[in-house]
Amino acid sequence: MFYDPAKTRFFKDTLLKVVGQAMTAANLQLEDNEMQQARGLVRFHKPLPALGEDIYGFVEWQLLAFEHSPMARFNVTLLRNQGLDARAITEYAHREEHTLAWIIRHAYQSEVVLTDDHWWTFRDGTELAYALVEAGKLLFGYGMPYLEMRQD
Repeated sequence: MFYDPAKTRFFKDTLLKVVGQAMTAANLQLEDNEMQQARGLVRFHKPLPALGEDIYGFVEWQLLAFEHSPMARFNVTLLRNQGLDARAITEYAHREEHTLAWIIRHAYQSEVVLTDDHWWTFRDGTELAYALVEAGKLLFGYGMPYLEMRQD
């Protein structure tokens, strides 16, 4: 098997323990999609009524963890779209998809992360928890304000 089911399940469980309460407080709802989660994609969504009717923001946590490797990594991507399908082709003029690192480096001109395709790496549960805390701080400091910002 390409993905390790135990690692993807552990990633989701740890993610929810570390940043789940903050995600819920920000009105982000976990999408209960077992197929996505089995391949390491944990997606949250929230309505963005200040940006228009039926406009949603999405936060994706994508894990890459393979069966025969002790090293794993994850990335955070933010999307804005009309409707509940994050990647649907819509007429919404401000439809966006960017990594959290891209937003930090390009929208805020910050070098808190080294590249606009930054991945957080870890080897065990402790390192994963620390990486999730770091990514969570950046998500709420940079990513969510950008996602909720009017683009006109």
